Amino acid sequence: MHKKIVRSFLITFLITFLLGFGLLYVSLYKASISQDRQYLMNTVKLIKNLEIDDLNTTRLGDTFKSEDIRITIIKRNGKVLYDNYKNKISEKHLQREEVKQALEEGTGTCIRHSNTMQRSYLYVADYEEDNQTIVRLAMPFDGLSQSISILLAPFIFSICVSFMVVFILSKKMADEIVEPFQDITNTINSTNISEDVLTFNTYNYPELYKITNALTNMSKENKKYLERLEKEKKVRQEFFSNASHELKTPLTSIRGYTELIRSHTIQDSNQIDTCLDCVLKESDHMTQLINDILTISKLETEEMQVTYSHIQVKKLLDSVVETLKPQIEKMDLKVYVNATEFTVFASMDHIKGIFYNVISNSIKYNKVNGRIDIELKKNQNNMYFSVEDTGIGIPNKDQNRIFQRFYRVDKQRSKTIPGTGLGLSIVKHVVYYYKGDIHLTSKEDVGTKITIELPIVVKETPES
Repeated sequence: MHKKIVRSFLITFLITFLLGFGLLYVSLYKASISQDRQYLMNTVKLIKNLEIDDLNTTRLGDTFKSEDIRITIIKRNGKVLYDNYKNKISEKHLQREEVKQALEEGTGTCIRHSNTMQRSYLYVADYEEDNQTIVRLAMPFDGLSQSISILLAPFIFSICVSFMVVFILSKKMADEIVEPFQDITNTINSTNISEDVLTFNTYNYPELYKITNALTNMSKENKKYLERLEKEKKVRQEFFSNASHELKTPLTSIRGYTELIRSHTIQDSNQIDTCLDCVLKESDHMTQLINDILTISKLETEEMQVTYSHIQVKKLLDSVVETLKPQIEKMDLKVYVNATEFTVFASMDHIKGIFYNVISNSIKYNKVNGRIDIELKKNQNNMYFSVEDTGIGIPNKDQNRIFQRFYRVDKQRSKTIPGTGLGLSIVKHVVYYYKGDIHLTSKEDVGTKITIELPIVVKETPES
């Protein structure tokens, strides 16, 4: 990059210098012709009033000859009367360009090669109508070679000096331009991107600020992404650890009861039936656990095949409460339902899962003779659902983790409460699937309230 910048500067300089020299040469060339032509025109005015004998006697012809100026006097018919270079010229000059122009316009001028003198001349002619003669003056004019010979030496000197100055300045400027990029490269190479955020010095170039700002933002995003990956890695490890533990418990029970029956230690048929009931119970628990894990996995990857339908949510809520009635009666709970009838468009399994898991948790972690308040209503285009209980509550330190998979607040009590530990995690994923909101407020030994809003309300109830 450094060499390319210097090379670009030098090429630009050479092109600019040559263009400038070309314009200067054209200007000097035109100025030189104009000056010589004006000089010859002024000289013609002096000579045209003289007679030919005067030119000979005063030896003006020889004087002009010494100054390399040719004087020619030509008759109207083209015959040469006098020439200070040639004593006698028989050739007619009527077809000469400057002569023709003088006869037509009074004066004429041109630059051409002289066959008589075998070199190029600048000609100026003036027609004297009274004498019917044309006075013509000419002086050697070498054109391009003459101008170049004058300008070549200063041109070579100036281009050498200018080239050296431009080279030094361009090298210095290239260093100043490249230095920030080298600094940026060194900063990137010396920074551990997985742990630190890229920070750069302040530069005077707005373009570099955009680059460094973009790199810094990208570094921040990269760090956040790596932190999220590390967090997800820990969550996965914890998930697999908890899942294996939750699966191991029913498997151990099933194996224990199976070995007990197989060894024929128990002969009583009632005891055998009790063992088989325990095996079935643990099998159901393990099946439910596996189904819940698959549900969460599909919700996270959005691979679940969802069938939408119009659901009358009040009827669905009533059926869920009726299903949980044995657990409610066992805890001697008072359940108050405040629900309005309206229709939503969603998956029946999703909405039923939300109702079931939230209400089931409010029953499991409630106190005997406690209370549960359930509210279901329409809030514009949102379905508003809340469940508030008078249970054991959740400590502040655990409230941020309550929706994590397998997380239990009271580890000792959780062993006696049936469930997979995935209910609220499934609820959270379903809510996020519909781009809804879920909020939890809880106070230890007072109770817990969970509020959910989903944008799934249908404005008009379908006929079918």
